[in-house]
Amino acid sequence: MNFSALHILHCANYEQFKYGSWFMNVDMKFHHGLIRNGHHVQAFSQRDVARSENPFKNKKMGSGVANRRLFEMVENFQPDILLLGHSELITEKSLIELRQRYPQMKVAMWWVDPIYIEKNLHYLKMRAQYCDVIFTTTGGKLLEEIASAGCVAAHIPNPVDSAVERYRAFENSPWEHDLFFAGSDYNEPERAELLLQLRDNHEGLRFRIHQALGAPRIHGADYYNALSSCRMGLSLSRRFDVDWYSSDRLAQLMGNGLVTFSPKTAGLTKLFGENDLVWFDDYSDLEEKIDYYQNNIEAGLEIAQSGWEQAHLVTNADRITKFMIEVIENREFSERYQWAEEVYGK
Repeated sequence: MNFSALHILHCANYEQFKYGSWFMNVDMKFHHGLIRNGHHVQAFSQRDVARSENPFKNKKMGSGVANRRLFEMVENFQPDILLLGHSELITEKSLIELRQRYPQMKVAMWWVDPIYIEKNLHYLKMRAQYCDVIFTTTGGKLLEEIASAGCVAAHIPNPVDSAVERYRAFENSPWEHDLFFAGSDYNEPERAELLLQLRDNHEGLRFRIHQALGAPRIHGADYYNALSSCRMGLSLSRRFDVDWYSSDRLAQLMGNGLVTFSPKTAGLTKLFGENDLVWFDDYSDLEEKIDYYQNNIEAGLEIAQSGWEQAHLVTNADRITKFMIEVIENREFSERYQWAEEVYGK
């Protein structure tokens, strides 16, 4: 049977025991995007199951029961698609057996961490043996390597969800701060040096930092309230030379209407133009552009609004999950996706 409305079991991390502090995670955005596309989605929160179903509340000690519960849920729900997120507790043995028991069920996986890290790339190549499709937020040759391991490999952008990214910072004058950054500087001396330079040597720049330079982390509503009270936001990736890759900070900043600064990266320029965000080539270029938009507020606000509109139009979770289903089900694309050429092994 070929149903337009699918039953999808989403094995990911819903972070139920963080009590709302991770409501913005990609897992939830994909979950709701699939539902808004008309599918029935059951959540299997693998880490929460592992922790809750063993007396020591330890996810590693609960991995065995998490795998057993996944089998139970597949049997009860009989999904058309098992969609794995970051699912390190689900063993290869379980995936092999699930495919044998339920041959009509398709298995796909998404991954949003960088795959230029060798252990991540190796892990996905191993997973590719048991999946029909793997989606990653990286593209190019690294993505092709996953396809060569035996499954379809496709790029997806980091999603924006209008129910999550609901702020319009470009309308929030007066702003409490000028520039926002949240991210680690652990083992990143060049990043730490840049942040220090911006904080200490740019006169008049009100710079709000979290997690780096000894500043506290911030989560949940506090995080979104903080970034939406700033006019500009800084998206830093550890590498600038990886096709299509950015952290999910880019979606959060643009999706909430900040003037966003991002390294100019191959692929991403197909999503966003010069009027949507401020590209930079290196840290020196970044500092010059921050100074410019610090002093040219109206020019920056035009970019912020254009970027907000483009992010919600092109990279919204509904559109991305529709693309994912079309790839998994081997359907013709229903529209022209900017990243459609980043599908390998199909």
